[in-house]
Amino acid sequence: MLELIKVKYDQEVKKQLEKRFIAFDVETTGLDPQKEKIIELGAVFFENGKAIQKFNTLVNAEVEISEFISNLTHITNEMLENQPKEIEAYALFQEFMKEALEGNIIVCAHNARFDMSFLKTTFDRLELDGKICYVDTLQLSRKYIHGPYNYKQGTIAHYLHIKNENAHRAYDDAYVCGQILNHIVKGSF
Repeated sequence: MLELIKVKYDQEVKKQLEKRFIAFDVETTGLDPQKEKIIELGAVFFENGKAIQKFNTLVNAEVEISEFISNLTHITNEMLENQPKEIEAYALFQEFMKEALEGNIIVCAHNARFDMSFLKTTFDRLELDGKICYVDTLQLSRKYIHGPYNYKQGTIAHYLHIKNENAHRAYDDAYVCGQILNHIVKGSF
């Protein structure tokens, strides 16, 4: 079972995030974590504000992807055919996220409730354990960044002059999320 702990952004958490954190994102077959599945996992390990390690895998969740999702993510059913099945993909993911799954590194995601609900549902279904402490860059952006017309990740990235060449792909969105958190931690908006 996956335990999720949303941490309060305070001076102690800020100091931890200045040193290291993992930015995380998923691409899914839809919006309902009870009915839909994760088809891509992306994570980036940041240390002292720099991306030093990355994790990215497509996941063959053995479900059909709709044309809408394929158009949005540019992930096709054909692309997933020879990718790792869930149990193998999550074994690799657990290895990369080891310290985070022990609650020792804070994880960030943009609109974290979405990503974390899918991750929890999948971990619980696959009978995997872990504890993730996380912050939500969507909520932090709303609190600290004043000026954008909305707080979608793409809008915040544009506002902060962060480029995302592959929006709606897990690794690229995770990397951008990490850059947004760096701006928030540094107070540079």
